[in-house]
Amino acid sequence: MSIKLSREMQLSHQEFLRELPGAVGNLKHRLEGGKAIVGEGDRRVEIQFMDEGVRDLGSLHLPMGKIDFEFLGYTQDEVNTFMHHFDVCTQRGGG
Repeated sequence: MSIKLSREMQLSHQEFLRELPGAVGNLKHRLEGGKAIVGEGDRRVEIQFMDEGVRDLGSLHLPMGKIDFEFLGYTQDEVNTFMHHFDVCTQRGGG
């Protein structure tokens, strides 16, 4: 069984790759076939980043991306814990 989630985030593909190690904590990860694979075997998270273009907010032009997560071998509580850590580590400041 798998649990799937999606996030739309204000970041580029390059920023996503730079922030990925901190966002997945101490879990082993690798890039494979356009996806980031976190963990191994039957217990892993597959993360797919897709560029969504640019969002224009007046004079601001913000890169946007869609991130799909597929959790394999995780309980809902474990997914919630992973996503909380991921969200905190990729959080953007605002005014």
